[in-house]
Amino acid sequence: MSVKRVLFIDDGSIDEIVERLRRNLKRRGFTLIKSMIDLNQPKFKKKSGVGSKETLDFQAIKDELIESYANEPLDLIACDYHYANDELDGYKILGWLKNESRSKKHRIRRAKFCLYSSEGDKLAKKTNSIEDLSKLIRHRFDDFLKRENLANDLSGILLKEEEKFDFSKALDNELSKFPDFKFKSVYPKFEGKEISEIIQEMTKETHHGIKFQQNLVELTIAHFIELNKEEK
Repeated sequence: MSVKRVLFIDDGSIDEIVERLRRNLKRRGFTLIKSMIDLNQPKFKKKSGVGSKETLDFQAIKDELIESYANEPLDLIACDYHYANDELDGYKILGWLKNESRSKKHRIRRAKFCLYSSEGDKLAKKTNSIEDLSKLIRHRFDDFLKRENLANDLSGILLKEEEKFDFSKALDNELSKFPDFKFKSVYPKFEGKEISEIIQEMTKETHHGIKFQQNLVELTIAHFIELNKEEK
């Protein structure tokens, strides 16, 4: 059974949403692998001084995202927009993550980036200037969803991806099944490298990462033609 990997960022319970999403995907032949950044965990909190109010620690959240998820083969990141009694919001977190992953060419950049909320009016109030709207457009989030229908909407986004084909992503997914396997031939520059290392080259879009994919296409076609010749 194929899998769909989703990361949630929230300060509340998402158990019901996850179970509904899991059922939706299972009906279509997919297994959900869910990850969660629970913003209520103490490691994501800070105080600026004695007697000060506890707030979310943006730097701690950034560190967790990069250290634990930057190079994971995620299909989608779903981030709650509004956090109780805090100036930090999902728009800032997701916007930073998208920019960071694109600029550093992290693997996570290939995921879908979605905000969700039961209080969408709060985002509308914050984007009441040309500058705010420009920032929102530049981030190019894949969707802004209502929490009430989140499981169904996420299912739709994930399943719609099956109608497209991304060669690099498909190759990444297949090679990821053998992370410790060592290459001995096929592409000389990668001789002796583990597949996990080759995936990093592909993800970073290095010269040899791109050439390796091109070489693999050529070899596959050549093998395909040869097999068909043998059948005659």
